[in-house]
Amino acid sequence: MRKVLSCVVFICVLAVGFVVAQVRIAPKKVIYRRPKPISQYKKSFTIIWPKVTGRSASVARKIENALNYEKLFDFTIKEEQTDMQWLEEASYEVLFNKHNILCVGLSIQGTAAYPSGSDRYVVLDSRNGSVAGPSSVFIDSEKLAELVNKRMQKAIAEEVARWKTDPDLKDLDEKELLGVKVFQEANLDNFSLNTEGVTFRYEFGFPHAILGAEPDSEFLFTWAEMKPFINPRGLLAVLVR
Repeated sequence: MRKVLSCVVFICVLAVGFVVAQVRIAPKKVIYRRPKPISQYKKSFTIIWPKVTGRSASVARKIENALNYEKLFDFTIKEEQTDMQWLEEASYEVLFNKHNILCVGLSIQGTAAYPSGSDRYVVLDSRNGSVAGPSSVFIDSEKLAELVNKRMQKAIAEEVARWKTDPDLKDLDEKELLGVKVFQEANLDNFSLNTEGVTFRYEFGFPHAILGAEPDSEFLFTWAEMKPFINPRGLLAVLVR
């Protein structure tokens, strides 16, 4: 009887360990030199690679591939070392890592005529490395997009009203800059999550000189607000139960 109880306890401990164990992401900083820099400021660039442990080698490689800067931002190290020479730094931030859900935000920064940057967000199942897209984690996507759009239209109206009170912005052409901007289902792709909820994003694409005049482009919906739109059989279901 004592042996049976010991076995049961041992199995329970293993099960609990399996449930709570999370993938680990550690930074690996690599400085890449440019053999023929076009200026003294372009001699090198830095990439902070997310290195994965706590999973099998195959799953770790799959996660690292999903978080690959070259793939996400459509460039190559070789191009940056020779022809492009725009990139200065690429880095990442782990936004969520619980319940086998991993969300990582990745960014690149560089300079051409002026400094600029870009961000991407990846949500995946850390048990197998599969990327979780909107179609697998959300339901009623059309209605969800309409809800985000309502929030976005409010942000646009508030920003345009601000233009009219600012001497430096009052002459901006609303029709030319904003036209008919609508948050659609396709825009649900650029989402991230954390303990607060889910954030959706929209790219307005304003010229660099007037980036400060862009409407708010990030829209956070709490988990309570998201509950009707979370696939009950999907990866995120555990967060709204």
